[in-house]
Amino acid sequence: MKRQIFCFLTTALISASCQLGPAYQTPEAPIPETWKAAVAEVPETDSKEPCQLKYWWEVFDDDALNQLEIEALNNNRDLYIAIERVIEARALAGVQRADLFPQVNLNPSYTESEMLIKFFLPPGFPETLAPNGIAPFRVHQYQYVLPLNFSYEIDLWGKLKGKYNSAVFSAEAQAEALCSTLLSVTTDIASNYFLMRSYDEQIILQQQLVEELQKAHRIATARYEKGIANTFEVMQSSIQLLGIESTLLDNLRLRRLQENRIAVLLGLPPSEFTLPSNPLSGEPPTIPAGLPASILTQRPDIREAERQNASEHALIGVAYASYLPSLQLTATVGFLSPDYKDFLKWISRLWILGANANQTIFDGGRNDENVDVSWSRFRQATNRYQQTVLTALREVEDALTNLELQAQQDKILSLQFQAAKSSANLSQSRYKSGLVNYIEVATALQSYIDTEINYVSLKTARFLSTVQLIKALGGSW
Repeated sequence: MKRQIFCFLTTALISASCQLGPAYQTPEAPIPETWKAAVAEVPETDSKEPCQLKYWWEVFDDDALNQLEIEALNNNRDLYIAIERVIEARALAGVQRADLFPQVNLNPSYTESEMLIKFFLPPGFPETLAPNGIAPFRVHQYQYVLPLNFSYEIDLWGKLKGKYNSAVFSAEAQAEALCSTLLSVTTDIASNYFLMRSYDEQIILQQQLVEELQKAHRIATARYEKGIANTFEVMQSSIQLLGIESTLLDNLRLRRLQENRIAVLLGLPPSEFTLPSNPLSGEPPTIPAGLPASILTQRPDIREAERQNASEHALIGVAYASYLPSLQLTATVGFLSPDYKDFLKWISRLWILGANANQTIFDGGRNDENVDVSWSRFRQATNRYQQTVLTALREVEDALTNLELQAQQDKILSLQFQAAKSSANLSQSRYKSGLVNYIEVATALQSYIDTEINYVSLKTARFLSTVQLIKALGGSW
């Protein structure tokens, strides 16, 4: 008995698994040396720790935005879902890890049965007891069992370890997915916040325009009543006034919709959330893009794709292990007795040792197909990783290009806006003095309105492009 137990434990402990399949390497990705757009270069980061997100929104120096971001981190439901997915993935890895250890379970049972059986007796028994040598009896049986069962599959070829590694890598990918969700939520907050502030600025400018157009309309009406102006001037001033009032109402509507979007990102009912007016002003901060290679360590979606690639790679060895035999050791110790008074006594002791080997001889090509499936999924994951890198590079280039050319455009449009504003003021003064008709005033005002809308839209686009650059960089630089 002792020798058998010793052999059982020795086999379980010294059996070392070997890993099948090729060694894993991070897929190559096409990384340029520099960006196409002009940027200020900074040293490349060597950090490879997950979730390198900082409070990036503080670069905007906006207390209201800072408060919104903190509330979103505490209450956003998408973040809660992403956190639970990480917990789930880690628990699944723990499930796979459990297969690496012996399994022990206690399975006590009690059975009572009664049945009719026939005994074939040897010749010589009285005919009255066993007609034709057959004796029927009714048997009433009791059985008390208290077994402690052990089972352990020796991981000879790394199949169980491969499944565990795949689950671990998948859990690491979910941790990076959490970082991606975090980055997405915080940048969505910032984008919607700056867009709402742009509506605030447009609303204030349009309210000022309404006041100016109301004055112009009163002047046109007074001139018409004195016979100085004609009906066309009055109608033209009324058309412009109504047009800007309609645009004002539309911006008020859009502003409220933005407020509702922010409320949902904060995990709040829109009906319970309001933000005070805060017109967009100032310049967006300058964000250094760093070197292209730094994107690989800064972008959580790239790190997620790489971990998923590693997870699929680990399953290739699992597929190859299906060709080879498996070995499972079993053992049972405990008590078994047909009589309750002898139950749990030494005389009713029970022990069983066993080993079970399994080798597939013919499976209709199932193992071959499983290997092909594993390789195909790995190649898919590799291409997804490389595509994610390319997408990241494009997003950074797009954001850099937008910021570079929008900054140049802003200088030109700013001059145009000031000129249009001065022209509108001059036309109104000349109209009040009776030097020109309202057609000149209407033309100048319309030019001013169009330029004002373009100027505010461009300033908003610069803020949004800055947020997009931060997101494209992975929230770190």
